[in-house]
Amino acid sequence: MDRDVEIRKNRGATNPQRFDTIVREVFAPIYPVISQQIIAKTGVRSGKCLDVGCGTGALGRSIAKHSDLHVTYFDQSVEMMQLAMDYAKEENLIRRSDFLVGDIHDLKLQDNSIDLVISRGSSPFWVDWSRAYSEILRVLKIGGKAYIGGGFGTAQLRDEIVATMHARNPEWRKSFQEKLKPEREALPSIMQRLNPSAFEIIDDDSGFWIHIIK
Repeated sequence: MDRDVEIRKNRGATNPQRFDTIVREVFAPIYPVISQQIIAKTGVRSGKCLDVGCGTGALGRSIAKHSDLHVTYFDQSVEMMQLAMDYAKEENLIRRSDFLVGDIHDLKLQDNSIDLVISRGSSPFWVDWSRAYSEILRVLKIGGKAYIGGGFGTAQLRDEIVATMHARNPEWRKSFQEKLKPEREALPSIMQRLNPSAFEIIDDDSGFWIHIIK
């Protein structure tokens, strides 16, 4: 299969309505916690934020509520983007929101235009991590920050959500963990090649994240 064709294939959530239900019913408590952790870690509270692989936009909306950032919601799914837009309208965030459908491996954004890139739960599904992270660094401003990975914010939230999801589907986490392992292993060498100003890999009760400074 042609590499670019493979990259364009949808590897994330394929049922937007089911994904939205799980976010609202199970995962909702994590986003205020994670968004405040991101703001505290990066120190970015104003300017432009890009939420990559945003799904229904839960993390980006929480970032907007806890800062003055203008958020661009980015996902490959038109259906997810419509849900993200609907929620931004309901929560009076639409004036500080933009919406973009596309491919993480080919961001249609200007160089040096974004202050903060965030993403939760999307990166394990990227086909070419080196290409995706290169695009993220390209669009970041000099000194801009990225905070990308996955987790539940705290150990207590993790344990509660894992128990709830396991009761619904004992296999729900297996495929995600299988995708996460190779990304974890590849990240240090990818960052060495891309050579940002600094990066830190975080692996603690908040989850597994990479904090990058361009």
